[in-house]
Amino acid sequence: MAPPRAGLEPIPFPPLDGLEPAVATHLREARSELERAAATAQRGDLARAYGAFGRIVHAYEFFAAAEAAYLNAARLAPGESDWPHLLGYLYQQTGRMTEAAASLDAARRARPGNRALAVRLGDVYVGLDRLRDAREQYESVLTALPAAAHQGLGEVALRERRYREALEHFRAALDRVPQATALHYSMAMAYRSLGRLDEARAELARRGPGGVVAADPVVDSVPSLVRGERLLVIQGTRFYSAGRYQEAADAFERALAVAPSSVPARVNLAAALLERGDASRAVEHLDAALALSPGDRAIGRQLVSALLRLDRRDAAINVLLSMQRADPDDEDTTVGLAILLAERQRIGEAMAILDNAHRRSPARAATATTLARLLASSPELSRRDGGRALDLAMEVYRTEPGQAHAETVALALAELNRCAEALDWMRRAVSAAEAGGDAGDTARLRTELPRFEAPSCRAPGR
Repeated sequence: MAPPRAGLEPIPFPPLDGLEPAVATHLREARSELERAAATAQRGDLARAYGAFGRIVHAYEFFAAAEAAYLNAARLAPGESDWPHLLGYLYQQTGRMTEAAASLDAARRARPGNRALAVRLGDVYVGLDRLRDAREQYESVLTALPAAAHQGLGEVALRERRYREALEHFRAALDRVPQATALHYSMAMAYRSLGRLDEARAELARRGPGGVVAADPVVDSVPSLVRGERLLVIQGTRFYSAGRYQEAADAFERALAVAPSSVPARVNLAAALLERGDASRAVEHLDAALALSPGDRAIGRQLVSALLRLDRRDAAINVLLSMQRADPDDEDTTVGLAILLAERQRIGEAMAILDNAHRRSPARAATATTLARLLASSPELSRRDGGRALDLAMEVYRTEPGQAHAETVALALAELNRCAEALDWMRRAVSAAEAGGDAGDTARLRTELPRFEAPSCRAPGR
């Protein structure tokens, strides 16, 4: 797209082949609008037209076209802050940090009170290791945007090896935004550098994708321009991976508006809703996704998980029963179904499903172990068979020695009232848990030991 006047950049218009029809149409419309403005508009209107076109191609990540459009908009309206702001964001996205800093600084000078811009400029300065400049930007918004400022100041202090100060800032950010779980990784690095390795490990175990994101209306307006189901799903997935679950849900909702039969949009929307604590709506979308893609085990498992969050165990059992009938060789489904049935006191059904699965695939440890535990400690005494439970448990243990399988052997021996042997196996299970560093299982197994020390160690039942 040739420039309509001297001093402007030509626009490399993106190729439309292979794009979703909605996206191709959007780009054609945007080009037509820009061409009309170039033919008729005054300088200010042409700047806005270039900026509007830049936002659209930027939303679809046609960065070369967006860069040229923003440069033209900035040249035509040098006092406007939006165009260098968006250009700086584009450079930041594409790793051109020096250019990002220059452009964002120009935007800051045009609009010195923009706090989100100060945070973004601080982030770019950190990327350039300009730590003094970064600190200045974050400190300027410490009162207005405390969580984002503390996060940034923590990163500055971490790079300056002021580890205790970094920890103070990260804690202050987490106090305000507990879902910013990515900060636990930064805290772990600070603790490690201080030699506090246990605390470092604890923080690593708590890390997640969420960070503190300062609302930036200029930048945040760009993703909302995207059309097309596939691209909206990609956009939502990026938000989800960054822990920005509401924005992810919004993108997936928009994808569904474009393509109501989209299984990826429904499944991903359900995942975002679960992260937001809305399990009821997640179940609705997973139900719809499973109806559109019957037999999809991944969707089925997500639906079961969501139903269990709502304590709808009978509904979860029905989903698992359907999955198990469709694929009786799926061990995860079989074992999960049996455990739920047993919890609902449907012991006979649970044992029948496990028994059938074990006969089909006798080498599968999870099936054999779950069956052995039910045979050894079913609440219905008439369904127990200690001898068979012991055979199954020993067979698994010989192949996979470990605390869980040692405990299963102990349960089977207890059902046979061989309490001294059962106690030895429970002690073996405790030792294995201790050796594996599993503090939770070690504590649980220790609380079970007194039952096996009694004269009668058989599990109670009716």
